[in-house]
Amino acid sequence: MNDDTQQVVLIKDTSAVVQRQQLGAATSQISFVSQGHCLIIGDTQTALDAGLGLGEHGFTVVCIDASFTRVEKQLTEGGIAVFTVPALSLSGHLGAYQAVVPATSIDASSSLDLGVSVFRETGLFDLVLDLSEKPLLSMRLAPFGYVHAEDAESVTAAVESLRDMHGEFDKPRYFDYNEQVCAHSRSELTGCTQCIDVCTTNAIVSDGEGVSIDPFLCQGCGSCATVCPSGAMSYAYPPVSDAIERSRQTMQDKDADTIVLHTEAVQSEIDALDLHAGVVPMLVEEVSAFGADYWLTLLAGPANHIIVVLDSADDDPNRLALVAQMRWLRPLFEALGVVELPVSIVSANVLEQELSKVTDADSAANGASLRTAAVSVSAATGNFVTHGDKRQTLRMALDALADQLAPEAPFVELPAGAPFGQINVDTEACTLCMACVSTCPAKALQDGQDTPALRFVEANCLQCGLCESACPESAISLNPLYTWDSVEARKLVTLHDEQPFHCARCHTAFTTQAMIDTMISKLAGHWMFQDEKALRRLKLCGDCRVRDMFEEDAAGVAVHKTS
Repeated sequence: MNDDTQQVVLIKDTSAVVQRQQLGAATSQISFVSQGHCLIIGDTQTALDAGLGLGEHGFTVVCIDASFTRVEKQLTEGGIAVFTVPALSLSGHLGAYQAVVPATSIDASSSLDLGVSVFRETGLFDLVLDLSEKPLLSMRLAPFGYVHAEDAESVTAAVESLRDMHGEFDKPRYFDYNEQVCAHSRSELTGCTQCIDVCTTNAIVSDGEGVSIDPFLCQGCGSCATVCPSGAMSYAYPPVSDAIERSRQTMQDKDADTIVLHTEAVQSEIDALDLHAGVVPMLVEEVSAFGADYWLTLLAGPANHIIVVLDSADDDPNRLALVAQMRWLRPLFEALGVVELPVSIVSANVLEQELSKVTDADSAANGASLRTAAVSVSAATGNFVTHGDKRQTLRMALDALADQLAPEAPFVELPAGAPFGQINVDTEACTLCMACVSTCPAKALQDGQDTPALRFVEANCLQCGLCESACPESAISLNPLYTWDSVEARKLVTLHDEQPFHCARCHTAFTTQAMIDTMISKLAGHWMFQDEKALRRLKLCGDCRVRDMFEEDAAGVAVHKTS
C-alpha cells in the first residue's frame, strides 16, 4: 500500500472505551447472558453424540416426529432430558431461547414449554444447535447462539463455535428509532415497509402506528436506516453525520477524490493493492449502513467517486438496499449531465479493475464535470452541518450539486420507491374529506384551516403511500420526482379547493358541495332517506340536524327499519 494512503477506521469491533474515543459519542450496549445450556434439535442419537462435545454446561435433546400426537420425555443414564414432540416453535436469542410445543399439535388445552419442563431457572435455553434438515429459524441471518448444521463436518464446526458461548457478551445498539416521523402506519393503514422488508434478522416487526425493533436480534447491517425515507430509523454505530464529517475531513487532508468503503472481511485484499494516492480506503462495520445521504454529501464535497466493496449474492437484501438507492440516484445525476453514476458496487476480486476504470474516467467528460463541481463546491458547502437530519442532508447535498452543474429541467422524474415526489389529486373525485391529511406522517398534506382546501409541501413528501391508501374516493396517486429548486419544493401549494357549503338552516359553513353530493348519492337507496325531510337534514350542520329532528317529532327519529 502506498505510504500516502491513509486507512480510516470509521468503526471497528473494539472495546467500548475505544469506540467512544473514535466516535466522539457513547454508543449504548446490549448485553447477553448465557449459562451455556444448549437445546439440540434432531435425531436423538446424533444429538446426544453432538452434545458430548459441548462441555460441562449441559444440554437438552428434542426430536421432532410429526407421527407423534403427544410429548414423550425420557432421561438418559447420564441425566440428559430427551423429548420427542410432533412440532416445535422456537424463538429468542443468545441466552434466551424459548422452545414451545404448540397445544394444537398435541391436542392439549395449553402448550408445553420445554425450558420449564427441564426446570431451567430462567425457563429458557441459552444456545440452540439445530440438526434438522430444514432450520427452524428461517431468517437469512440467524440470531447469536443459534447454529444450523446438516452434515458431520458442519456439526463438528457448530459444536466448536458453541462450546465457549457462556458468560456475558456485549454488542452495540446499532440503531436509533424516532417513531414520531415513522411512515409505517396510520389509522390501521400500512404505508412504508422498507425497513421490515430489508431486515435479514427479522428484528423489525409492525407495531401499531410504527415498528418495533428487537435489539437482541439486530446485528447492525444498517440497511434499515439506508432505505428509511424519513430518517425515523438511523444508524448509531457511528451516526452517519459523524461518518460524513470524518470522511470529508480525511479526504480534504489527503487531497483524495475516491473513497473505497469496505469491511474487515476484505481487509487482506485491500492491503494487497498498490492504491493510488488519491484513493482513501475506509474500513466500516457494514457498507450497507452508508447510503444516499452519505454518498451525496461526499460527492458534493471532496469526493469524485465512491466504490463500495461488497462480496454477497445478488439477492442479498443488503446489496439490494444499496442497488435501490442507486436506482433513484441515477436519473438525478443524468439530469445533472453526469452520465455514469459516480457510485459503484464491486466484489473484492475486481476492485483493482474498477479503480483503473475510475482513474481513466477522471480525464473524460463525465469524470471531469463532477470533479469540477466537487472542487468548487467543497470550499462553499464542504462544512455544512446536517444535524443528523437525513432529508435535510439529502436536500443540502443535492442543492450543492445543482448549483454547480445547473440541471436544464426544473424537475426530474424518479422511479417508484424514491423518497421524493408529489401526489396527483383527481379534483373531480376528491371531496376534501381530509382522510389523507390525518394519515400523512410528514405534514406534506395539510388542510385549508378556515377554508375547504387540500394543500401540499413537496419537500416533506416521503412517497409512503398512506394518503393513497386512506383516500375513500381513490382520488390520490403518487408521482415520484425531484424538484431542484428547494424554495419551490418547500412552498405550501393548493392541490384542490372548493367553496364551503353552508348549513341550510343557520348558514354556517360546515362542509363542501362535493361532500354533500357524495352523501346524497351514497344514501339514495337507504330506507331512512326516502323522503325530502331526511334528505334535507343532510344539508344541515350537526347542531341544526339534531334540532330539526326533535322539532319534527319529539320522539326523535326511528333508526330501526319497520315492516
